[in-house]
Amino acid sequence: MFSKRYWLGLPLAAALFVAPARAQTADSAAETPDPFLNLKAFNPDVSAIVDMFYYDENSDEGMGHVAGEIAGFGHAHAAGEGEEHHHHAADKGFNLRHLELQFSGTVDPYFKATAIAAIDLDDAEMEVAEIETTGLPFGLKVKGGKFFSDFGYLNAQHSHEWDFVDQPLIYQLALGSHGLNDKGVQVSWLAPTPFYLLAGVEAFQGDNEQAFAYHGDGELPEDDGPRVGVGWLKIGPNLPGNHGLQFGAFAATGTHQEEHDGDGDGTTDHWLDGDTSFWGADAVYKYNSPQSYGQGDFALQAEYFSRKKDLDLVAHDLAPHLVGNSRIDEQDGYYVQATYGFLPRWRAGLRWEQVGLTNESELPSGETEDFGSSDRASAMIDFTPSHFSRLRLQANQGSYETAEGTEDVTEVYVQWMVSLGAHGAHNF
Repeated sequence: MFSKRYWLGLPLAAALFVAPARAQTADSAAETPDPFLNLKAFNPDVSAIVDMFYYDENSDEGMGHVAGEIAGFGHAHAAGEGEEHHHHAADKGFNLRHLELQFSGTVDPYFKATAIAAIDLDDAEMEVAEIETTGLPFGLKVKGGKFFSDFGYLNAQHSHEWDFVDQPLIYQLALGSHGLNDKGVQVSWLAPTPFYLLAGVEAFQGDNEQAFAYHGDGELPEDDGPRVGVGWLKIGPNLPGNHGLQFGAFAATGTHQEEHDGDGDGTTDHWLDGDTSFWGADAVYKYNSPQSYGQGDFALQAEYFSRKKDLDLVAHDLAPHLVGNSRIDEQDGYYVQATYGFLPRWRAGLRWEQVGLTNESELPSGETEDFGSSDRASAMIDFTPSHFSRLRLQANQGSYETAEGTEDVTEVYVQWMVSLGAHGAHNF
């Protein structure tokens, strides 16, 4: 039989045996970290944004037709040749703009990535698929993939970030409903100055529905990418208290090609090749009120945009004697808007815009056409119950110069947006 001393000594012996084993295990764990230990840190943030609205307007043929016929933009000067050009427009009644799915997160100590898919009832589009550096020296950053250009102020914002349901007219007419969003690379530099100074250059493949249309087949020459270059500068002086101010300037140039059916018989009969360039400036002032839930917040925002298309007529089945001549289009536009938080969670906003202050075309025939300007006023009021939902009522009153004369259109929107999941903070 074992003695009582033996049984009392077993716990001590076990402790002496287990302690070194535990220490060895801990040391081994320190030398070889568990690959699953920090797995959660590498999981991406996931969010979904549902954007729906009710829409009504009083034009005879629809606002999409009116926008496509605004004089000087698109091809209103060719309306007599049998061509019609329609812009994307909301349907009267209920609309689902899209379901936006976003995945974003830090990849490793060197990169972060974002992927955004916009899904509507007809199809799905990869809106953003970008990789961005996080550890380059000297204030440098490189971004590549498919992304929104950072020129100006509004272009880089997704539709749910807008203060109004729709884009300003100059964006719709000069760049299309998606803005400048393309495959490419961006290099930016944050200067080591006592105030905010950010400069960037971008190279894109060149595939915009309005400004940098490209075909590269048939009568039109092939042009390898990248076909678009963009440069921009943003400056923010240091203001006291809750005030913020930012100025910006930008310019871009790139390949542009067009093909048309001049006589309306369903067959393309003339082709143009050249380039489009644009330049402009933007300014934003914001006051962040110390009151709760946005009451007293104020924002004033404006952008000016000027574009020039310089195209050569490379072939014309109906008028071959014009081949080699140029067509030059110059148009511009601006918008100014302001929003104010008049109650907790409640905002009101006003927007005024004009397009076509400069609005002329030099045709291959040698003729010059001058067009009038179009303008639109908008008012909105929105209610934001939380960071994840918003209700908005908006009305537009526009007067548009078209090939058929001036057309006045009234539009009404009732918008409802909700956000599910983690969603990062928006830029200034």
